[in-house]
Amino acid sequence: TVAARYSGLQKEVLSLYRKFIRASQNKDKINNVSPNNSSQSITNYIRNQFRLKAGQVSRREINKIELLLLKGRRQLEQVQDPHYSGFQLSSFSPKLK
Repeated sequence: TVAARYSGLQKEVLSLYRKFIRASQNKDKINNVSPNNSSQSITNYIRNQFRLKAGQVSRREINKIELLLLKGRRQLEQVQDPHYSGFQLSSFSPKLK
């Protein structure tokens, strides 16, 4: 088998995705939310958002991808914040404890 070769930008996106998944799984555990409960799972929300953006942005739109990476890093810091407990889907605003 041939290993996939990723560009630097693709590696950054994958790294951010993995960090988000780890952080969100920890939050789901803390909040006693099952990943099967798609309406309350932070992990499912994050997966869906990454898939949605992947379908909306072309690989050639480097500036847009870099902007989304920057925004994603800020959001990751929010998810990793110990006072962050989740979000409200209706307004997409974070809930703090």
